[in-house]
Amino acid sequence: MKIAFLFITIFLLTSCERKENGTDTGQLPLLKTEWILSSIQDTKTNAVTIFPSNVKSESIIFTDSLNALIIKGVCNGCSGSYSIRDTSISTSGMSCTMIYCSKWEDYLFYNLGGTFQYKINNNQLTIYSKGTYNLNFISK
Repeated sequence: MKIAFLFITIFLLTSCERKENGTDTGQLPLLKTEWILSSIQDTKTNAVTIFPSNVKSESIIFTDSLNALIIKGVCNGCSGSYSIRDTSISTSGMSCTMIYCSKWEDYLFYNLGGTFQYKINNNQLTIYSKGTYNLNFISK
């Protein structure tokens, strides 16, 4: 009986999900979730532009190993690294292919370089940028 209890306890402890920042808010995790770009928000006017439904989606994934950031654009891709402290986020070392095909890729690639904060609300992620646009995502 004690051995069965020990195995069940070990199984439960090793199968628990990682809690970001030590809290369990019931929100989707930033890490290991594919986030699809849904809109951009002008940092000066706060005007929001919705991502067109007739264009292939663009997404980002923050991996939980090696702090790697993977970006999938319409025609191009990027990779880089990120660091997180509480709700502060920064990216660095971005390396991208550069075939021009969509202004939305420009919005995504250029504004990720100036990130400083993120917020998750249910299945929505907002990345605040020091650039021209904040980026709004939904989970896939």
